[in-house]
Amino acid sequence: MATRVVSEKPYELAYEAAIRAIEDQAAVVESLRSRAGTIFAATALVTSFFGGQALSHAGRSPVHLLSYTTCAIGSFVAVSSLTLTMLLPFTLRFSLSAAAILKFVDGDAEDDRVTPAEALREVALQYESMYESNAGQIRMLVACFRLAIVCLIGEVGFWLSVLARGEL
Repeated sequence: MATRVVSEKPYELAYEAAIRAIEDQAAVVESLRSRAGTIFAATALVTSFFGGQALSHAGRSPVHLLSYTTCAIGSFVAVSSLTLTMLLPFTLRFSLSAAAILKFVDGDAEDDRVTPAEALREVALQYESMYESNAGQIRMLVACFRLAIVCLIGEVGFWLSVLARGEL
């Protein structure tokens, strides 16, 4: 019986592509969380500076339920909630268990050993599966980030409107 020799090169390429994809995902999450902290600091600064100015110049005018001030405060709450959501620990996975890989490589029986090409293929498929399971949560983090930016811009606009009008 002739044995078929399979080149490991295609499996190495798939493995390297899967590793790069997971590393890129980890970098995206790290970057988003870093920027979320910056947005959180910015919204606190905007609210304390503009809000303090608006409230000190407003005199005794009452705050109405539907006013620029309540919209600005609502935007602050929205930005804070979105950025804190981004900073919460999620169950994202970016690495495989060495024990699980070795269990697969060793096989059940001694005569059922896995070839290097099969091992590379299996690890690449596991990384791809991990990438897919992370993708949904990362899309949600990106959406929170974009919405937080829009709310921050809205907050600045509302506070500037309050300051320009001189009333709450």
